[in-house]
Amino acid sequence: MTHRDLSRRQVIIDAGAIALSKDRGPVEFDPQCGYGRVLDLAGKDLGLRVSSLSQEHGILRVEDEPALGRLKVGARVRVLANHSCLAAAQHSHYHVLEGDQIVDRWEIQRGW
Repeated sequence: MTHRDLSRRQVIIDAGAIALSKDRGPVEFDPQCGYGRVLDLAGKDLGLRVSSLSQEHGILRVEDEPALGRLKVGARVRVLANHSCLAAAQHSHYHVLEGDQIVDRWEIQRGW
């Protein structure tokens, strides 16, 4: 988390359109799906969505007062991007996780 604006109930994260893609989720089924689901580092769904994006930052709209209090500047979260192809194409490799441990590194194969 980079910044909290308590009056607007917003949290800014260091993951924007380049990291997550600008693809909205299935808005015909869930109008509030946003650009990705937010999890804690253990993989627990925090019930939050990335509501808007700039190139480098995402904004989480936090309606739940207790959740807003738990999200501190400097905290780390995981975001499940709606369209992983666009997000993954921005990187040179992937870290494979089991729980909170990196267990492998996969190099990207290009030229398809």
